[in-house]
Amino acid sequence: MAGKKKKSTTRSGTNLESLSFYNFFLDRALESYLLRDSLKQMGARVQMHRDHFAEDAADVDWLPVIARRGWVILSKDQYNWLEIRAIKNAKGRAFLLVRGELSGEEQAAIICKALSEMLRILDLTTPPFIAKIYKMAPCI
Repeated sequence: MAGKKKKSTTRSGTNLESLSFYNFFLDRALESYLLRDSLKQMGARVQMHRDHFAEDAADVDWLPVIARRGWVILSKDQYNWLEIRAIKNAKGRAFLLVRGELSGEEQAAIICKALSEMLRILDLTTPPFIAKIYKMAPCI
């Protein structure tokens, strides 16, 4: 007779234990105090573009700097090949919110909801990588 399967002590989708291991960087396209504060409330360490770079800093200049620091890039930009190469060469990790025309509240809600899966990807995936976050349509 097979032994009983050990029951998990954490509820599915709520394990945020590894959150403190990562520093999240909000780029210009996604940075907002609402998102920053929402992530911090969940226990994340968060940096904003405006606190480290000039407003007009080129993405190809700051992307490798952030990647080399080991910070996780959060954006809603779709990167061009030069930016992708900059992330790849610096062994960066980025998550892109794929959806236009979302309010700051919607963006924060989607990213916070995806955080457990993002942490799973961060814990299991060797950099470099660029992953996408999609807003799921409601089931009807």
